[in-house]
Amino acid sequence: MFSNSENRQNENSHKLIAQKYWQSNPTAGFTKEGYWLSNPIISKTVNYRLSGGQTEGYWLTWLVNSFFKKQRFDNLLSVGCGVGNHEILMAKLGLATQIDAFDFSETSLEIARKDAAAAGVKINLYQDDFNSFIIDENKKYDIVFCSGSLHHVKEIERCLSTIQKCLKPDGYFIVNEYIGDCYNIYNENQLDLINRIYRCFDSRLRSGTSEIFLNPSIDKIFTKDPSEAVRSKLILPFLKFYFDVEVLNQAGGGLLHEIYPLLDHCQLSDGSPKSETIVKLLLEIEKILMDLPGGLSSDFCLCILRKKPKNNGNNTA
Repeated sequence: MFSNSENRQNENSHKLIAQKYWQSNPTAGFTKEGYWLSNPIISKTVNYRLSGGQTEGYWLTWLVNSFFKKQRFDNLLSVGCGVGNHEILMAKLGLATQIDAFDFSETSLEIARKDAAAAGVKINLYQDDFNSFIIDENKKYDIVFCSGSLHHVKEIERCLSTIQKCLKPDGYFIVNEYIGDCYNIYNENQLDLINRIYRCFDSRLRSGTSEIFLNPSIDKIFTKDPSEAVRSKLILPFLKFYFDVEVLNQAGGGLLHEIYPLLDHCQLSDGSPKSETIVKLLLEIEKILMDLPGGLSSDFCLCILRKKPKNNGNNTA
């Protein structure tokens, strides 16, 4: 058993490691080698799923222009904005008059400030920690936005409670997130399904990075980025506890997210009939497995949430 002081030391150490990682790798979430959404067919399919089958275009553009039907708001808060690509797009589309956005990586914020200036949009970007951030009790937002940040939050209950309190009664909480197994250490069923599909691929169609898909070790996770998917499996249950779910669109990823980097992504994105057929088959297999009892759960989703009524016993605001 660890003492309280040892637990605090471990937490501080993990926080510093995570900060150092994201300071050094501000775009790591979407530019790594073989990233699944870099494939145009996968990207279109995931956007189609995120939009609830409405469009293959970018999900955020659909959200602003179609779901909100060009409705505009006064104040928006983005929690964990990273390099600010989503916030810049929302500002360009005019979703909110004022956008406040924070991240704990100053390197990411520097990129966001530079890109926002180049795009000619004004965003209030500032440094804060999404595990411990505080919002002035007099400050209320029409929209709170999280995309790819909640799965890095250890203090999910505190984070969601803070968001709940700063959201206007008729406000929206938008979440696009990884909700799969914690630390990306997958259950045996998912691990088996990934490898059964992967073994079907000839070595000439593989990236050569691994002969088999293996879960990462805890030591490797804690050495690289201890915040990665730290409590991701709890995100959806906690969202449902703190908020009312208006939209829940499952994006999949239980197969493609991990198997695609093991394959030769250059061949699979060359536009040939063979490569397009392989990618489409993988997407269809993933969808079939998601539909089967005991198959795959969706590892990614888009949630559009509303504040619970005050007379609801779960509302802590």
